[in-house]
Amino acid sequence: MLAKVLPRVRHIHARVGHQQGPQVADFRAPENADALRAHLAWWDRIIELRRAAGAERMTLTPEFGPAPYTFTLPYTGQPVSNAWDQNVAMLNLLRERYCR
Repeated sequence: MLAKVLPRVRHIHARVGHQQGPQVADFRAPENADALRAHLAWWDRIIELRRAAGAERMTLTPEFGPAPYTFTLPYTGQPVSNAWDQNVAMLNLLRERYCR
């Protein structure tokens, strides 16, 4: 399935999800390393395919959202992570990894 889909991708919504939900609490946390690795492998392949096709640019959007996408504490509804901080951290990771 991915072999058919990945060559068609023109934009990446750079949010790290997991098997049970749309977004991990914090992609930088060690318990989310496997999910991050999986997403980076898919994104790496997409970037590789676009470069091989001669694409001059590729768009990526860090997309960690606020509650209810991010986890919240029971009873208070307070987010357990800061979406802005995660989006900035993902932006920096993407720039470091793909801007060459």
